[in-house]
Amino acid sequence: MRDMIVIGASAGGVTAVKEVTRALPAGIAAAIVIVMHRTLQSCLPELLATSARLRVQAAADLMPVAAGNIYIAPPDHQLSVENGLFRVDQSPREGTYRPSINALFRSAATEYGRRAIGVILSGALNDGVAGLWQIKKRGGVAVVQDPAEALFPDMPKNAIQNVPVDFVLPVSSISEKLIELSEEETNSETPPGPVRILIVEDEAIAAEALKDRFHLLGYEAIGPARFGEDAVQLARNTQPDLVVMDIQLAGPMTGIEAARLIWAEWRIPIVYITAFANRATFDQVNTAAECYGYVAKPFHTNAVHAAIELALKRQGTRRGGERRH
Repeated sequence: MRDMIVIGASAGGVTAVKEVTRALPAGIAAAIVIVMHRTLQSCLPELLATSARLRVQAAADLMPVAAGNIYIAPPDHQLSVENGLFRVDQSPREGTYRPSINALFRSAATEYGRRAIGVILSGALNDGVAGLWQIKKRGGVAVVQDPAEALFPDMPKNAIQNVPVDFVLPVSSISEKLIELSEEETNSETPPGPVRILIVEDEAIAAEALKDRFHLLGYEAIGPARFGEDAVQLARNTQPDLVVMDIQLAGPMTGIEAARLIWAEWRIPIVYITAFANRATFDQVNTAAECYGYVAKPFHTNAVHAAIELALKRQGTRRGGERRH
């Protein structure tokens, strides 16, 4: 049974959201969680409640997620799901978005795996595409409004172009499909965990910033390790999917030396980070077999995310793939 339906909409999406929620039955065995960018989101619960058969409410921090309810992301807050609860906070914007569709969708992918259904409706630009991709990678279902009927087709078009979408439907057919999908039996196998990344960074502030970014991006952070020797030990004990390695570390062992030991023993790819973004440093790591990416400090979330995803793609690691032994 699929018990988490996440819906993202933006410009032109109010009518679509209202039509979808109006047709959902009171007994549906799924929670419906909605992120909408527009300022109208502040009165969206009241607007949807006039026609929906389900209870509609704004999500609040630490509120339990319950089937048969519609939850709305509050204005100017990020919304995610974690351990059966909503998390609502003012963590940084993703691009220009708070709330961000991607943030909600990523958390649903991590928490619910193949029990999640992601829905993209009318909107401009591309928020939600990366999150919908992660729902698909975790075995969930992707549903997109037919761009031909969307008032603003960019979000549906971008989703179709970048994600192996399961269903492209007119709004009038989406509710029926959601009911059908929520009643289907899903594989009972436990969904695989998120990508696990070992952080090796001797500056506490930088390490915490990386951990926060990884959390927002749906990764599991391990560490941080401050010394090269500790990094090798942690890699041995935890077998991460990827190591993010500072080149200059406290102690006698450099990040490059630690990375080469980790690569030689376990073939775990390395993404280097450094404040010394000069040609000599670049040349030192660029030809190394273990180097799968390079990010200069001060790092930005988008740059870190791109480097990690490219490294995972090159390595052949996928969410849901087998762990190394």
